[in-house]
Amino acid sequence: MLLSPRNKAIILLAVSGIVAGCADSFDHRDSIKLGVGNAPAANTAIHTLNTWPANVGDTNIVRKR
Repeated sequence: MLLSPRNKAIILLAVSGIVAGCADSFDHRDSIKLGVGNAPAANTAIHTLNTWPANVGDTNIVRKR
């Protein structure tokens, strides 16, 4: 069954409207490209001071004699 030119135009307009609606979510990103990563979280992790010593979680305490 072949589509009439009017039905083709309606389908084309509907599909282009759906695609245009999906493209809006890509415009509101904090990065330059989609594969760049999360720069604000990386900067926060880099500049966070770690005040605890490295062996603070070690529960195996060895007694000295």
